Amino acid sequence: MVILTFRRAFAAAALVASVSLFPAYAQDPPMTLTVRPLLCVLDKAATNCMMTFDIRWKSLTAGEFCLNDTLQVGPRICWGNPANPAESGNTSEQRQVSEEFMYWIGAPSGTERLAEVKISVLRVGSTDRRRERRTRHVWDVL
Repeated sequence: MVILTFRRAFAAAALVASVSLFPAYAQDPPMTLTVRPLLCVLDKAATNCMMTFDIRWKSLTAGEFCLNDTLQVGPRICWGNPANPAESGNTSEQRQVSEEFMYWIGAPSGTERLAEVKISVLRVGSTDRRRERRTRHVWDVL
């Protein structure tokens, strides 16, 4: 009986500890950045793909924010100003993609990344000649 009571007390204490240790999961993140599509798929003959990105962001606090990427120095586009701060924004951008890169949102003057999204490149097809050969069944000797 004492062991059973100890287990119940321990389980209740663990539940309270887990609720108080992780309060951040119940709140929204201060900045969200959504980019679609996230993947460029290339076959073995292609060197790049033309993509149109739909980029949306939203912040809990209004301010001046700029969209940047790792392939270009300087911001791509900025939203808000001191007289009229922005809480959200969206844009679309068409570009050729040949390597992985990241979009990120930050302040116009700083390099701090408030939210970031990685754009991946997947190369389909192999230059391995063994993969191009026809597969044969074990009974296919006749």
